[in-house]
Amino acid sequence: MARPAAPAASRPGSSQAPSAPVGGQAATEPPGSRPADDDPIARVPPPTGSVPVSAAPVGRRVRVPKTAELVASQLRRRIIRGELTEGDALPPEPTLMTQFGVSRPTLREAFRVLEAEALISVRRGAHGGARVHLPSPTVAARYAGLVLEHRGATLGDVHQASAVIEPPCAALLAERHSPADVSVLRGILAEADEVADDPAALAAAQAAFHLAVVELTGNKSLSVVTGMLQHLVELTNAQHGHAAVGASPDASPAPTAAVDRATDNRLSVDATRQIHATLVDLVEIGDAAGADRHWRLHLTAPDHAIPGGPADRCVLDLLG
Repeated sequence: MARPAAPAASRPGSSQAPSAPVGGQAATEPPGSRPADDDPIARVPPPTGSVPVSAAPVGRRVRVPKTAELVASQLRRRIIRGELTEGDALPPEPTLMTQFGVSRPTLREAFRVLEAEALISVRRGAHGGARVHLPSPTVAARYAGLVLEHRGATLGDVHQASAVIEPPCAALLAERHSPADVSVLRGILAEADEVADDPAALAAAQAAFHLAVVELTGNKSLSVVTGMLQHLVELTNAQHGHAAVGASPDASPAPTAAVDRATDNRLSVDATRQIHATLVDLVEIGDAAGADRHWRLHLTAPDHAIPGGPADRCVLDLLG
């Protein structure tokens, strides 16, 4: 019986491809036979040197706060978050020194920082100590007033700012025409009626009405700004000697002049009261356009909020 013929060996240089293995599987290529273009490692360029370092700065100088500033920051945070409220007494100095792990001079330096911000007041002595005060627009108004005075702002400038802020707030209240808002405004009117014969108290009640028009909108930013503006007006009026409604600049007026001035003041008070009451009525019926127009006319009627008016000749003078 004849033997099966052995497969022919491929000759060197022959173009015949090697036969496929049994089962149809591809033959394994010998190492190094894979084209370089398909090799991911072969596509990585060889290193050409050290990695370049950016010349741009990646940080900035770090300032380490003083220990007193850290202590003040912790106490300030507790006041702002409401953990400490108006009139609260801070623990005695020895207790705070132990809690913070600081010396007495460091603690007192922290107190001075908070006193400068009007967040605490410190009384010395056996019954003294540090008392907490909440942030107030009055404190902000003092510094803002110094900035405005430095820039030569006038009382008219302050009134003009109020004339920009308040009328849209009145319109917003009328759009909402909430019974609760109407009740608050009528309550302030009633308080003003009770103190109509006390010029200082009446001026405060009238200012409270203007502030309520803004505060009832719920916008805290506008409320703070309006409170600051009112405080600036009060400070400026006090410096010029006419803080109260109906206050006379003449210390000893003639009897007839005093009677005439009192009559004018009474008419002015009654007119102002009627203007405020009309706004409440407009808010109650929901007349937004009418409330805006009515309040804008009220604020500009004495020419206080008109550029070039008499108030523009009164430069802010908070230093006396």
